[in-house]
Amino acid sequence: MWEKVFFRVLILDCDGVLIRSERANLAYYNHLFRAFGLPEVAESDRERVRRLHTLSTPQVIEAFFPPELRARARELADSTGYAPFVSMVEPEPGWHEVLAARPGFERVAVATNRGASARAVLEAVGLLSLVDEVVTVRDVRRPKPHPDMLLRAAERLGAAPGESVYVGDAELDRSAACSAGVAFVGYRTPVPPSIRSPGELPQALEALARGHASGTLPCGSAVS
Repeated sequence: MWEKVFFRVLILDCDGVLIRSERANLAYYNHLFRAFGLPEVAESDRERVRRLHTLSTPQVIEAFFPPELRARARELADSTGYAPFVSMVEPEPGWHEVLAARPGFERVAVATNRGASARAVLEAVGLLSLVDEVVTVRDVRRPKPHPDMLLRAAERLGAAPGESVYVGDAELDRSAACSAGVAFVGYRTPVPPSIRSPGELPQALEALARGHASGTLPCGSAVS
């Protein structure tokens, strides 16, 4: 049914799209906060939890730690790592089937503001073997919302930005896609085009390729 390739490369965000990691991220950063006597973030503080969930660790340290503690916080983050918290990460249901079938796209990359933990969490939820390339904050000069990761992912897989589509769950993902000239599909976002589950992706890709989503092609050009 999905023999036509609409995009050569599907690029996916990690946290909030492929995995459910809010609990793990909150535990990880609260561990850092406790070590320096800073107040922990409560699970009910949705805005601060959202920032911990979407920003890279260097960005979190810049935003949440006073200047005099940032160097030591970076050292502790590097020495602690994310391994103690990987068991708290859960897969987002449905991606195994879609990535195995690859309906409407040829190759798969992950572009994430995570660093060294990216491959570990994908391996923990059984998705790493279904991905062709992983681009992290350590592979580029600038994290999202800058376009660097998406451009690097497309380049590594031999595709032009206009032959690629990015699926993300945050405004910084949309901004990165628009800056890169990559088409964008939101994952449970209020702004269309957006999908609620992985199973809706093939139809969304077809609609994007035909210019039927919101009457325009968001943030890039599809393969015709």
